[in-house]
Amino acid sequence: MERKHAFWLLTAVLILLLALQITGAFDGINQAIDSPLPHYGLAVVLFTETGSLVAVTLYLLAIFLLDLHSEGHIDKITLDTSIALFLSMVLVAILKVAFAVPRPGGEEISGGLAELLRNIEWLAFPSGHTARVAVLAYFLSRRWKKFWLLWWGWALGIGLSRLLLHVHWFSDVLFAFMLGLWVALLVELTEEWWLPYYRAVVNALKLGVFDVEWPN
Repeated sequence: MERKHAFWLLTAVLILLLALQITGAFDGINQAIDSPLPHYGLAVVLFTETGSLVAVTLYLLAIFLLDLHSEGHIDKITLDTSIALFLSMVLVAILKVAFAVPRPGGEEISGGLAELLRNIEWLAFPSGHTARVAVLAYFLSRRWKKFWLLWWGWALGIGLSRLLLHVHWFSDVLFAFMLGLWVALLVELTEEWWLPYYRAVVNALKLGVFDVEWPN
């Protein structure tokens, strides 16, 4: 499927999922999926941490160093990945505060915006781990295509691990996975608009190591 078509399809899916979340249509499904799942231990905790913010930051650093070694500057896919990850985290934070959905077994957080921001880690919708790894899976699959099954298997596994640890509802994971893909496509499809401005700033600051080749 062409990327533009995929983007607009994902846009429609995200709007639908948001509508279902707002109307409470997912409540019964979430409970039905969460209730029978056993509580898993250390192995699942260790696996889910491969999608943590710290881990993802280390992956980006390693890829950046690989780019420097092989090209002398960052690759365009590395830049796209970094921007998409940042944007996905901003959107996840906004949605967490806007919906203020407690995690499974958690309590409603009362208070205003400041209180919600202080307790954002206790908010469920959507899953930050899942969104981050969906972004990574998309770009890793474009850069190292022969390992695409590994990247997407990892992304799906992270989403599943959030359910098995009872830290997210099914709707949190489903929406976050779609959101990660949507953001990745958004960044790619708007390159022709934002990349010239990025390169102009980088060149003005003489930060050649952060420059990218266009077209790739």
